[in-house]
Amino acid sequence: MITGIGPALVDRICMIDEFPERGGHAVVKKVERHAGGAAGNVMFGLARFGVRTRFVSTIGDDGDGIFYRNEMERAGVECFFMIVEAETGRVDVYVDRHGERTFFVYPNASGMFYPFLRERDYRWGEFFYLDPFPSDKSLEAHIEIARNVKKFNKRVILNPGYPYSRLGIDGLRELLRHTDIIFLSQDEYEMLKGAEKFVELAVITKGSEGSMAIRDGEKIHTNAFRVRVVDTTGAGDAFAAGFLYAYMKKFDLETCLLAGNFVAGYTIQKIGARAFPEKREIDDFLRNYSK
Repeated sequence: MITGIGPALVDRICMIDEFPERGGHAVVKKVERHAGGAAGNVMFGLARFGVRTRFVSTIGDDGDGIFYRNEMERAGVECFFMIVEAETGRVDVYVDRHGERTFFVYPNASGMFYPFLRERDYRWGEFFYLDPFPSDKSLEAHIEIARNVKKFNKRVILNPGYPYSRLGIDGLRELLRHTDIIFLSQDEYEMLKGAEKFVELAVITKGSEGSMAIRDGEKIHTNAFRVRVVDTTGAGDAFAAGFLYAYMKKFDLETCLLAGNFVAGYTIQKIGARAFPEKREIDDFLRNYSK
């Protein structure tokens, strides 16, 4: 069982041929609306795979808030939302024909989060997955949550993303002290060199070059699966869902990395961050690839 704590964001994905030069323009050929946010994506994916999940966040009392809750609950995620008088958080995502994307974030309600969890919330489950809110109070909130998680001998998983990674080791030290597992992109790893010394397990995604895990100084690397890329939005979240699903089932680290690669490779062949495979598909994959 796992609880995700991060921003509830509704993605409006705009498909274009290519990004224009500054001052230029591009024609939007298609627009789709999807529920998003890293922690929300991971909880959604794990719920689709049959894992009991909870998601804690802040939403607005509006149409996007209803849409977001419905999307999560349809997948089986238990939602714990604080509803505020603001629009639900939103991200405009522009994706070119190569699958590369650029994000424009409207924090709205997701920027108004504070730790409202009670003791019984910390007693539930084994893992807590933390993802930055678009707020200058996000780090303080996550440090408080992580401290409480450790009081109950539960495990903290951190996805620092760019907002936390740019703070460097010194700026993130207090949160890292309470973190067990960290997920990083290659660029984030460069900004947080040495983070693996603070945690039990560091997992680094490297795009088309695959992924790597570092535990007790040992490095394990796996190659990515070659697929046709349509939209890379949420690729890292899909990877984390696949990795954690295998990890919770006690597979070895190499198989966990391969499971992450598989789910990420599956997702980026479609539009949106939540185009996850079915449970039977990842279970079949694990049966075929596990040692």
